[in-house]
Amino acid sequence: MADVYVVHGFESNPQANWFPWLKQDVGTALGLDVKVLNLPDPFHPTPQAWDVACDEQIQRSDGFTIVGHSLGCIQTVRFVEQHDLHDVNLILVSGFDEPLSTIPALDDFTKTPIDYAKVLPKLARAVVVSAMDDDEVPFVYTQTLARHLHAAFMLLPEGKHLNWEQGYTKLPIVETILREFMTVSDGQ
Repeated sequence: MADVYVVHGFESNPQANWFPWLKQDVGTALGLDVKVLNLPDPFHPTPQAWDVACDEQIQRSDGFTIVGHSLGCIQTVRFVEQHDLHDVNLILVSGFDEPLSTIPALDDFTKTPIDYAKVLPKLARAVVVSAMDDDEVPFVYTQTLARHLHAAFMLLPEGKHLNWEQGYTKLPIVETILREFMTVSDGQ
């Protein structure tokens, strides 16, 4: 499997949540080069600035994986839509692809609907994860994202927004999914 990129979300950064664990512990254990993107102005994000940052930080090659969290999920799908890519793997956690009633400040990211006819042929595998009690991005939004991506949807019984504020400095389900992706790509 090629590189793994992590796209953080709103009011976040590369050192937040379970991203350092994924980069250091999981990356090392699985022999993966995990890169956590540093997206500009996460407290006042704009799609244009985040598009440029993704373009600069993600090396486009076949078969890489993107892990997105929260706003990073729609940004990830936008990136896939905008580029000529093949066999991309997605792991999207607590994401959405439509305006959120809970955080209207992020509506600029969903103003232009995703053209899933452009996205789906570029994907090898996609898994979407949410928690039943997420009050920032209610799981129905994440479930809709999974349906649009024709992705497996994993609904955890609890965990809220699956971030450090809820005690998540590790997120083992992401490691499990990465391991499954590696097994499939190795033909085992």
